[in-house]
Amino acid sequence: MIGWYGTSLIGRSHLSEGGVCQDYSGVKTLQNGWVVAAVADGLGSAKYSDIGSKLAVEEVLRFVDVNVPEVWHDESLISLLRTAFHVALKKIKDQASKEGHLLRYYDTTLTCVVYNGVNAVFGHVGDGGIIVLNPFGDFTALTVAQKGEEYNQTVPLRGGPDNWVFGLSNESIVALLLLTDGIYDVACPWLLAQQKQKMYVNYVRPFMDRNILKVKSSADFEKVQKDVEEFFQGKHAKQITDDKTIVGIINTDVMPEVKPDKYYLEPNWKKLVTEHREKLYGSNKSSSSSSPSSSTVTNTADVMSVDLDGDDDTDVVEVVSEDGEEKEGETEPVIDEAIENNDDCVQLETNTDDVVKLLEDTSEEKSEGSSGSVGSINKKLNSLLSKIRVKKADAN
Repeated sequence: MIGWYGTSLIGRSHLSEGGVCQDYSGVKTLQNGWVVAAVADGLGSAKYSDIGSKLAVEEVLRFVDVNVPEVWHDESLISLLRTAFHVALKKIKDQASKEGHLLRYYDTTLTCVVYNGVNAVFGHVGDGGIIVLNPFGDFTALTVAQKGEEYNQTVPLRGGPDNWVFGLSNESIVALLLLTDGIYDVACPWLLAQQKQKMYVNYVRPFMDRNILKVKSSADFEKVQKDVEEFFQGKHAKQITDDKTIVGIINTDVMPEVKPDKYYLEPNWKKLVTEHREKLYGSNKSSSSSSPSSSTVTNTADVMSVDLDGDDDTDVVEVVSEDGEEKEGETEPVIDEAIENNDDCVQLETNTDDVVKLLEDTSEEKSEGSSGSVGSINKKLNSLLSKIRVKKADAN
């Protein structure tokens, strides 16, 4: 059977502010036994992005359910998903027009997949993604998160067909994870972006590998869903302040192989941090003042001065609050003008010394090359998701 679980949970930052969950997800088993799933992440800068993400997911699932072909054909299914994206965008446009709102107020990412137990086709736009597991035990990313060269951008559905990506798996798949960026940024962290293995295997494995996740029946998947929700609402994921969406789809008829132990070795986080610093600022360690160890934040309130590029010149920035609301008198966001022209929707992010220090402390607590459970691994490393989102202001 093809079983699945899925949930979208409000982030701690939104909860503390009395906000809403801007993520949305859905899964549907089709009449032919295939599964269609979709996840969406409403942009924090959009007032009604929670509505946009809900409309996008629901419309894609509805359209695929009604129009799915009887026989699997890659190109036909890709065409189906491409049309579904257009239909979803039109649905959002109609909603905006009906309410007299600007379309950008409903901005959302969108990632979807159709899976038959072996093959998968997908549609994708934004900074989330799909992770897959093949029968040989290899974990790979089926999609590429649209974060830009500096790992700090995203594009919403409104970006249009030029930014939408459609494709298919080039190998057999036994399990998939669909994630919005709150969890995806832990599964595929920026520190591994330039490594041969870009996946944090020890993090994703317990959510999709049946060698660890013991699921066979519908009742098992119901229990897993409760366990997953409890995990992401618990202390081990408390540092993921963004909304959290995870959808797991698993073919229970196939047990993936277990790789050699070295495949599951814990990344050397301390070494990766050091390499990242040296690449940015050089290898001079004699003076922290002449060679900053990370972006220097002088204030973490509503407006900050941040040395983003390490040139000792302070760049003026504004904090983008988690709910995207800007305070009166702040600089008009360049994001709106950019996306109106179908340009990339820019969300600059910087990691503070506290995040880097936390990562180093975690590395020191773990012996190099060791592996661990979901709880032990995530207890501190999830703090990577404590991001300070900033926008460059007009310093002139």
